[in-house]
Amino acid sequence: MMKKYVLILLFITPLGRSDDGPKSLAGFDPKVDIIADNYEAGPFLIYDCKEKHWVCVTGPYFKECEEKRLAEAGLTGTHHSCAAVGEFPTKKSCFQRLLFMTTHQHGSRFCIKDEWKGKAVN
Repeated sequence: MMKKYVLILLFITPLGRSDDGPKSLAGFDPKVDIIADNYEAGPFLIYDCKEKHWVCVTGPYFKECEEKRLAEAGLTGTHHSCAAVGEFPTKKSCFQRLLFMTTHQHGSRFCIKDEWKGKAVN
């Protein structure tokens, strides 16, 4: 619940406080882009199925999620650990999509493995 409030504050607060405004929307700026101990802000949208929240991350985190998902496909279980959704032109556009996905509660459906979709899963 607290993470959702932090994400909302992220939208209310200007993304960058540096003098080079466009960089804070498109490039990596360590002064504002360390969003958690385990993520850096970027234009790639993922859903963290374990922590149950959306996050816009840099390319390496997105790639890691894709690789985890492929590795988990052959394992038993009903859920993936994350869902790599897509890349956006800028961090800002990613955050806008994140807000939409959060408000419409479109998270957990990306976590269910394909063979379990359509079945009753808790």
